[in-house]
Amino acid sequence: MENQKSFSLQLIMTIFILIFVMGQFTLGQEINSTNVKEYNPTDYFSITTNIFTQTRFTSYKAFESDAQNNFDMALGRVALSGSALHPNASYFLQIEGSTFGNTNNVSFIDWWINYKFSSAVTVTMGRFILPYSRQFYTHPGNLLFTDLSSADYAFNLPRAVGVQVNGSIGIISYGFGTTNGVRALDAGGEHNAVNNSLSYFGRVEINILGAFGYLESSANKSDKPQLSVGIAAASNDINNDSGFQNVKAGDKTFNITTDLGLRYKLFVLQAAYYSRANNPNNDAVEDYTESGYYLQSGFQIIPKKIEVGGRYSNVELQGLPKTAEYTLGLNYYISGHNLKIQLDYSLIQRAAFQELDSQNDNRIRVQTQFLF
Repeated sequence: MENQKSFSLQLIMTIFILIFVMGQFTLGQEINSTNVKEYNPTDYFSITTNIFTQTRFTSYKAFESDAQNNFDMALGRVALSGSALHPNASYFLQIEGSTFGNTNNVSFIDWWINYKFSSAVTVTMGRFILPYSRQFYTHPGNLLFTDLSSADYAFNLPRAVGVQVNGSIGIISYGFGTTNGVRALDAGGEHNAVNNSLSYFGRVEINILGAFGYLESSANKSDKPQLSVGIAAASNDINNDSGFQNVKAGDKTFNITTDLGLRYKLFVLQAAYYSRANNPNNDAVEDYTESGYYLQSGFQIIPKKIEVGGRYSNVELQGLPKTAEYTLGLNYYISGHNLKIQLDYSLIQRAAFQELDSQNDNRIRVQTQFLF
């Protein structure tokens, strides 16, 4: 595990250097030394406000239990973004509120600044979404279903405080960086590094055909095929327990994911595989590897209005029953993603495990979305 982590860090740093050199070369090509512009900082202040809300009704019937019904403000966000001091310098701040878990928490979830040296090199510092999981990196308002897959919940690396470098060179885009410890979505506590050990991550994506981007569902038809494949890796020392991801504080993990996105005309397909090697913070427990994946597709039966979708997700976590999730969804676009209604049904199957028999849960979700 340690040798694997050491090699990964060396690989990430080597790619950092190569990208930086290539970026500087590109930057040098873009700047004409005889026509250098002087910027007046007061001319480059701008601000844009965005509001995003998702209101959700969930009916969940666990195995041999009565259905539990509940309304939630799933997500309520206000975001401020713009440029400051220089046309290449930008900022982003985002506040989120949610009633999930019978709470009414409001917090800053993103705050970062960046500087774009060229199309090949942008440097970002602050708290940001890691370019790791394709599904989580996608704005929640652009998902094919009301929420993430069970596999993404179990293996994504959401947000952290640190620095990253990202950009694109031809058909290749990338993002690499280092941060404090990355918490799972259900983990509390601080973002401090664990025992002074930073986390490292990197992602490379190749646009084989047109760029698929981070848009699971599009209300508009794509006349040209879009196909992108990505691979990402990250080392992360766990600083808070997580039930979603089956990790404990002090565990040392190495994470890998591969994914693809395909879109053509009214059809869209997306898939991802995740693997996590865990070195537990317990000498009595040997190292182990967990995995999961999902496959989903959608089709607009009435262009720009009605879309149907299906998803299969599978998760295998250490010491827990294997879980499969089958989901069917229906999206009604009133005004694209800005105003839409989503409905999905899921059958959640837990395989027989130890002395437990197999179990089936049923879930129905209805969600309205407002985004501008």
